[in-house]
Amino acid sequence: MAGGEGFEGAIVLGHATLSETLAGVGDLAARFVRYPGSQQVTLWLPQDGYTGYSTFRILGPGGAVIDAADITARLNGRVQILIDTFPWPPGTYRIEIHHSDGWRHILPLEKLEAGIAPPLEPKPEPEPSTGPIVYRDGFGNVLPDEDLEMRASLESRLARQFGRRLEFEGNARAGTIIYVDGDTRIPFPHEMCAGRVHISVDLPTPPRWESVTGRPIAEREAIIAFVAAETQRQKASRWAYEIYDDRIDFVDP
Repeated sequence: MAGGEGFEGAIVLGHATLSETLAGVGDLAARFVRYPGSQQVTLWLPQDGYTGYSTFRILGPGGAVIDAADITARLNGRVQILIDTFPWPPGTYRIEIHHSDGWRHILPLEKLEAGIAPPLEPKPEPEPSTGPIVYRDGFGNVLPDEDLEMRASLESRLARQFGRRLEFEGNARAGTIIYVDGDTRIPFPHEMCAGRVHISVDLPTPPRWESVTGRPIAEREAIIAFVAAETQRQKASRWAYEIYDDRIDFVDP
């Protein structure tokens, strides 16, 4: 929503919890990033979002539901969920991700007024000056050197993903959806259909993906999921989508 109407205040993430004690179920991970005119909370589920999770919802100030959807409509890939928090006015919020077995992840958040700095994270205790250097993350956990390199790679990838967007050319009858990510521009032709399928978007099949798009096959699933979800959000909110090897179909829910 860069340049659109919104609220610049920072998001303070609370502690993610489960609605009940469950063995073998990890915690929901969350991260907040912002730039002038845009901001985002990214969530990572501890397990595959297509196996057991049911619904996603956000409760705003006063407990009102401001967003609710089937979890599969909000996934970016298998475990990641991206939330645009720029339109949120200041106040307290809660994200709930429900599982079909009856339990749910709960993440409280607070949107601050613009200009108010979020509280500082406590600094870890300094290491003794003798012996090898010990690296720690923001929570004080000791990290081996290779983890620092992996974290730097992840930071770079998140920054690139946060800046991606779609451009639409043509009209509802026929046109092109363009995935834009830095210097990358990937066109996906689409056309209007009859019957159950309203619009179909052409995809390069896995064997042709790298030669057509110039992007690694490992990124295919995440890019296609973003194209499907963002197209639905911007242009096809009345319809569900189904992803196949060679196309995305937008159909009656």
